[in-house]
Amino acid sequence: MDGLEIKQKREELGLTQKELADLIGASRETIINYEKGRPIPKSKSEILNKVLEPGAVYHKTVKQQEVVRLTEDFENKNGNKFIELPNGQYYMLMPLAEFNVQAGFLSAYQDADFLMDLSQHGILVDKPVQGRYVAFRVNGDSMDDASSNAITRNSIVSTRELQRHHWKGKLRYRDFPYWVIYTTQSKMPLLKEIIDHNVEEGTITCHSLNDSPEFTDFNLHMNDIQALFYVIDVNRTVGKKSFY
Repeated sequence: MDGLEIKQKREELGLTQKELADLIGASRETIINYEKGRPIPKSKSEILNKVLEPGAVYHKTVKQQEVVRLTEDFENKNGNKFIELPNGQYYMLMPLAEFNVQAGFLSAYQDADFLMDLSQHGILVDKPVQGRYVAFRVNGDSMDDASSNAITRNSIVSTRELQRHHWKGKLRYRDFPYWVIYTTQSKMPLLKEIIDHNVEEGTITCHSLNDSPEFTDFNLHMNDIQALFYVIDVNRTVGKKSFY
């Protein structure tokens, strides 16, 4: 599907560029670029074909000036939507916490109206799953060491919340090394690698990939943690490394 075809089908369905962007977990600027003929990744191409195909049930249609929202493929109890693709995989959509909402995110993220106002980010999964999945825009350079593992500023990390009753056992930090952590010591969430969990003392050791002196390892007591989200996918940006 080329850019002209995307634009034509989008307009036939009565979708704005922003509405189409939200459906595929992208920004309006991304849709603008696609419609101008910029390259489209395979994962996005599959979801675009699915969303824009005739008779699709994922879009809005306009009838007699009334906007009607049609049903999605599947939605779990936490509001994550799953769109089945022709190859048998699913495209999972999750709310994207941009910088401006991250400080107050915890107090509102179970509010359906709040989540509906957020942009969406999507990743490919093998099947619909339960759990609460949230994406965060990365702010800061603590996880940028200029290596292939670097998580640079403006990257997007997709996460699953680890419910508090699971904190009593040892965290699976070897399987999922990177975590978004809300603590009582900071309004903004931290993105860190957890390198140790001392169950007896109730502490975790947080590590930054960036070895700059201001990013030294530190311990956090579990009593000071408000929420834990383990990272399941990283959508990295490529840019010049910088320090502030």
